[in-house]
Amino acid sequence: MKVKYICVCLLFIYKFLFVKSTCDLIPGEISFSFITKLKCSSQLEQLTLYYRVKTTVDLGSPSSDGFYYFDVQNYQNKNILCDLTRIKFTPEITSFPIMPTTGGIFSFTYNFPCTFSINDIKPIFLSDINQVNPEFDFDRKMFNISISEGCGTQPLYFKNAANVLNNIFNASYQTGSISNSPTLDGDGNFIIKGSNLYKTSIKINSNDTIENAYPSPNIDASHSTIKFSIPESKYQGSWTIEVTICNTFYRSYSYTFSALLVGMTGVLNDNGGNITFTGYHLRSKNNITGVFGTKKIPCYSTTFSNNVTCTLPNRHDSNSTGYDIPLTLTIDGKYTTNTIKISYDLPLIQDVKQRGNSQIFNVTGVYLSGVVSMTVITDNKTKTDITKKSTQALEEPGFFIESNNTIFIFLPNNTQPGFMELVIGDDSESFTSPRYNFKIIPTITDGQSFESSTSGSEIHIYGIFMRTVDSDGRDVPITVSGDSGIGCSKLQDISGLYFACLLKSGFGSNHKLNVYYNLLPIGSFNVSYKAPELISCQQEEDGTIILNGKNLGDSPKDSILTVIYTDGSRANGTVISSSHGFLKFKYPVVDQKTTGFNLLFQLGDQKSNEVGPFILKPVIENTDPAVPCGGGIVTINGHYFFNYTKETTTVTIGKVPCNISSIDETTIECVIAPNLKSLSPYYTSGSKSLVISSSNPGAATVYQKQGGYYEYKYAPPTITNTSAIDQTALITIYGTSFGDANLEILIDGKPCTQPEINIHTYSSLTCNVTNYDEMLKYNYSDTKFNISISVDGQYFIAEIFQFKYESTISYGENKATGFPNEMYIGIVAVVIFLALIYFTVKTQIENYIQERRARKAFRSIDNLRLQLREKHAAEIAKVYSFGNQKAPKPDKSFFYDFRKKLSRLPLIRRCCKEHTD
Repeated sequence: MKVKYICVCLLFIYKFLFVKSTCDLIPGEISFSFITKLKCSSQLEQLTLYYRVKTTVDLGSPSSDGFYYFDVQNYQNKNILCDLTRIKFTPEITSFPIMPTTGGIFSFTYNFPCTFSINDIKPIFLSDINQVNPEFDFDRKMFNISISEGCGTQPLYFKNAANVLNNIFNASYQTGSISNSPTLDGDGNFIIKGSNLYKTSIKINSNDTIENAYPSPNIDASHSTIKFSIPESKYQGSWTIEVTICNTFYRSYSYTFSALLVGMTGVLNDNGGNITFTGYHLRSKNNITGVFGTKKIPCYSTTFSNNVTCTLPNRHDSNSTGYDIPLTLTIDGKYTTNTIKISYDLPLIQDVKQRGNSQIFNVTGVYLSGVVSMTVITDNKTKTDITKKSTQALEEPGFFIESNNTIFIFLPNNTQPGFMELVIGDDSESFTSPRYNFKIIPTITDGQSFESSTSGSEIHIYGIFMRTVDSDGRDVPITVSGDSGIGCSKLQDISGLYFACLLKSGFGSNHKLNVYYNLLPIGSFNVSYKAPELISCQQEEDGTIILNGKNLGDSPKDSILTVIYTDGSRANGTVISSSHGFLKFKYPVVDQKTTGFNLLFQLGDQKSNEVGPFILKPVIENTDPAVPCGGGIVTINGHYFFNYTKETTTVTIGKVPCNISSIDETTIECVIAPNLKSLSPYYTSGSKSLVISSSNPGAATVYQKQGGYYEYKYAPPTITNTSAIDQTALITIYGTSFGDANLEILIDGKPCTQPEINIHTYSSLTCNVTNYDEMLKYNYSDTKFNISISVDGQYFIAEIFQFKYESTISYGENKATGFPNEMYIGIVAVVIFLALIYFTVKTQIENYIQERRARKAFRSIDNLRLQLREKHAAEIAKVYSFGNQKAPKPDKSFFYDFRKKLSRLPLIRRCCKEHTD
């Protein structure tokens, strides 16, 4: 059994180690050179890949020479293809990442990377002796190598069997760059920040001699920061620093090292003396001089460039006030420092702060222990002296010295913002310090509350330093604002003790108002408006109700008017307008059969007292309706007809009863008799008064407008059509609302007399046309006439047409007979003359007969009209009640009948040209 396994192993070893490839180099190509193709004798060729992986390649069909050719350059696995039995490949690198100067591990594609025998990866040489071994990354199918830091170009080599280096790729390092200008810190370090700064060097060029023009660098591990230590702090002047990166000039930077004074150390007392000043670049090669105020002073350089010592005179010899004396130094006669200001040890205010919201201020400064008096100057002219106190429990104007650096001051309440002066000294000398500009901000006293009417009022806001002007006399804006837009206007200070302002109108309780001084909050206070109060109420003509009272506000949208009924139920009315002392509201439309109620008003979060009981009067809306002239239904629209019923309600229009047919809370419908002067005993001309009353004690009387009753008018007449004028001069007019109250009819400006109204419809009437003969005489054709009718002062104008005119006969020459026209004219004239005589006689006879017939017909019509009028009056009396009076009877006297008949005669009509009744 063991022998069997050994044989199998030997077979595999033979297969993988001693089976040789049939491929060989094509003519002209040699091992360890650029190989393009292989010449093979077998179609299936077995190759070895990295990590001893065997693969078979099908080379396809043979070429014309009978061999198979293997294109190794385009083989997809050439990045892991090992050498063949007789062929040694030179490894290839087609690309390589650009490397940072810090180096690192880099991944790349390595073609033909391994040997045939032991399958080792071929090493890469960075130089003749510097070898790196690539490692295979099985996940990415790439090779990794580690390359150390450097710059510029890094060649990659392969060493062949002859131990000769072949360059297979030139890798590149990233180019160095500097992001910002290099800086010089206070320790004499020149610092460069950027990237890939490997092998960076500098050269210093200066107008002064320097010790080391080529300082050594100190680079960090990331090659992003380089620090050069240079003795720049010992020198002045202009420097140019040239920067070179990786042996290549990058750029140059220019610097000017100016001598700089920072400040004084220690205290300068009245006696003067040696004082040390700090700064930069203060070391000299030769000498240092200075100017103190107007006096020249000697100075001495130290071993350090950041300080210098000068000798200053005493205060009396300084020719100055002792404050803010300028000092300037000159180094080696050519470098001048900046100017600083120093002072002797005299009191100087450096800060003033208010202690909370009190009248006490903390004054801090230097040399304050010698202060003997203080003065506050306001408005650039007003001075207030503050006296010194021996205790710090300040309760009145004065000051207390706590230490050499702190003073407590208690200022008067009415002090304005301004300046402060300090006066020091003893019996022999006094000194005034420089002014210090300090601000005083008004402060509102906490817990203040005010009550106002809704229309607003003046309030006084108390606090401290209540001023509205700044230290220079300018007005400082002070505003007051709060919730719901409430604020103050016309704000002014009253001697600095309080602010007086006019509170705007508003409503509600507990409003917080904030006070702002130049937009800075300085306190707050509370405002409550007085609760609304109702006093009385009254009803208006339009049905609205006016409530009189106090503090009713002017904001209807925030108002609620509640109606409280006797049974406890409630409903809200609609507030239409309000103006503090009164408000107008509309009664709620609810199903309440009552007229007694109380009213309650609420404005915001405040409620008024109840007022009442109030009786709501019915209101008539259609105050000028058109009443049917011929009688009929009259509709009265309104509101609040509570407790009005058909049985208990009476309606009259101009004393004429209007019988009620229906009634509800908003509408009354009734039937009225015709407006005929001849029929109604209550007839009155013009407008008719409307009177509505109720016998129900629970019903309120109707609201009467100012000046009397509501006035109704009957509907005005209208004309819709007319008939033709007949031979008796009668015309029929059709329309509406025809009544006999002050009835007048005009046709072409002439009266149409004896009108008779159709008392069944009141939509037609007949009358006599007084200018009928004139129309007939002139035989108007297609002429348009105006017709107007007026009933009780209301009139209507229309247009009517009259009968047509017939054309005359014309004659001409008869050419058929040959007679001249003159002969025919003579014959015709004779014939016409004879015809006229005949027709005149005939017409007179016929007219006489027709007039006789017409007189008889008119007498019949007159009798018929009188009978109809009596009959209609009797029918109206049955339907309408006029009390004890009766309708007037028509006039049947002999003279009335005689006048009527006489006026119908044509002869009388021709003579008088018009008729009268």
